[in-house]
Amino acid sequence: MAFFSRKYFWLGLFLVLLYVYSVRPIGLSRQYSEDLCYPEMTRQLMAQEMSDSGGVPKFTTDRFMAPEGASVPYMSWQIERDWLGSLFWKWDRDFPFFWAYFGFSLIITYLGIGFILFKMGLSPRAASFLACFVVVAHIPRHFKIWHHYEHLLQHWVYWGFFLDAWIWKIFWRENKWDWKLELWRGVALIGTLWTVGTFYGPVILEWSVVHLCIFGVYFSRKQKGFSTQIKSFASQWRSVFIPLTLISVMLWVDWQWFLPLYTEVKKLGTVSQDLGWLTHLGYWLRPLWLEPLFKVKLSAIDRPETVVSVGWMYLIPAFLAIKVSRKKQLGSGIGALLPFLILIGIALIYSTVRPIFGFQWFIQKTVPFMSFFRVASRWGLFMPQLLTILIVLAWPELLIFLNRINSKKRKIAIFIFGFLSLVELSWLAHPVNMSPPLSDATQHILDGIRNLPGSTVLDLPFCVAGGNGICSAKQCPNYPGAVLSQCLRTWHDKKVYGLYQSRIVPAHCENYDRAPFLSWFDAWDKQRCFTNVEWKDFCSYLKKHSEISAILLYTGIWKGAGTPECLEKFRKHLGSPVENSSIMTAPTRGGKGKNPSELFWFKNQCQTK
Repeated sequence: MAFFSRKYFWLGLFLVLLYVYSVRPIGLSRQYSEDLCYPEMTRQLMAQEMSDSGGVPKFTTDRFMAPEGASVPYMSWQIERDWLGSLFWKWDRDFPFFWAYFGFSLIITYLGIGFILFKMGLSPRAASFLACFVVVAHIPRHFKIWHHYEHLLQHWVYWGFFLDAWIWKIFWRENKWDWKLELWRGVALIGTLWTVGTFYGPVILEWSVVHLCIFGVYFSRKQKGFSTQIKSFASQWRSVFIPLTLISVMLWVDWQWFLPLYTEVKKLGTVSQDLGWLTHLGYWLRPLWLEPLFKVKLSAIDRPETVVSVGWMYLIPAFLAIKVSRKKQLGSGIGALLPFLILIGIALIYSTVRPIFGFQWFIQKTVPFMSFFRVASRWGLFMPQLLTILIVLAWPELLIFLNRINSKKRKIAIFIFGFLSLVELSWLAHPVNMSPPLSDATQHILDGIRNLPGSTVLDLPFCVAGGNGICSAKQCPNYPGAVLSQCLRTWHDKKVYGLYQSRIVPAHCENYDRAPFLSWFDAWDKQRCFTNVEWKDFCSYLKKHSEISAILLYTGIWKGAGTPECLEKFRKHLGSPVENSSIMTAPTRGGKGKNPSELFWFKNQCQTK
């Protein structure tokens, strides 16, 4: 095909690969920062469960959390990522699967979007440039790399959005409804169910808005006597065979995986999903060139939950697309952009307006799975796609508009816009959020524990909390540092105490709402050592639980245990540490880590007098 044979295509592919290389994780293997380690754990868990079950995992497991086990769907689990990841885990747990998977996702997204844009009528050069740009120049996604990994894999989202743009363009401009493309859109819609639950609501909403607009315009034109040509399957059965086959296979996979996953989620009832992390219009409109160019200090852009700024590199051409689409300008009417303007309006209202007006409630109640979308500012993850679609839908008019401008003025305007865009793209050079590799001493400790008898490690402190806020205040007073202990499971392979998942329900908290855990939480909250009574209860607990292999103490998190007096009590009751080392308890930009903690490995039983 002409698109794939042009030099512009290969240049775009090179730039995508260059970006993938630039965000490679430090050490290229397992990570232990708060958000990246949970995909590692789920793919490890899937590898273990599928080895036992013969292919399809159980969704409730007792091999991960002590004392009550864990429900896998609440661990930010994804069919595609963890199914593939489990195969790589069984092959080589240190293979940099997430980096490779992210790179593969960007490459196939570039290929798919470039092909779609070429078929929509753009030249090979324009299709390659815009595909590369919208795939790489994604500032909100960039600031989630190695922090909120589950939001990086957007190939199904990209394909679905741009397929809808293609369907809408043909319908609006040519008065044709192509059902072959609708089948491919169905493939992308089903594929979205293989990704993070955060995407379900927005993707279903996008599909619904586009098709409601199609139906509305279809019946409006029919009343005015215009007949829409609907392409049938009869004369194109060969071209629909592939998407129909893919849909059948994907539905079979969903029958095996997604339905049991969904059933497991429903067992514990409705999960609290309070809306939060609202942003404001200024964040959406802020020029990303202002800070690096003039050293102007604005609100931090690199807070992963609040990045919605996509830059004027998108906003200016999108504004021009709206301008030239009007009938009194050059275009066929603002309706040419209608569905995607509606979606951008929903994104702005959903993320900026206080919930008291009920708009978010209405969206969440009318769109399945929208309640998972509790972080309103995550709409920034879809804004590069939506704004680029506006530009693509108005592409012929934009070219006419530019050609009508005086040559000298056009060159000056393009130069200024290009320069500011390059400045905004410099945000992609900001190092991403990750943890440094574990020290050799720490890995030696974890390797030693893996070879011990017993199934469980007791970390002091541990954390019981959900990303949706349940249990957090009472049972995870040392967040996020106390989350670290769960991440180390991918090295020592034992069960761990605590329960930190993307979503939990009050029933999970009740497992720890009893002795001796309540007094432990109090000691960690107040940063004090155990009392004599608590030491007695602690030793009694260890005596009853012979499955505990080792005790790991983090004095940089439980600072009350790091005092000389408290460490002496640990030695008195548990003996001298088997080994000790240090570990960073929080990631940083660039992976140097921060908040170091001493790590002590103690034996699993108290000394007897």
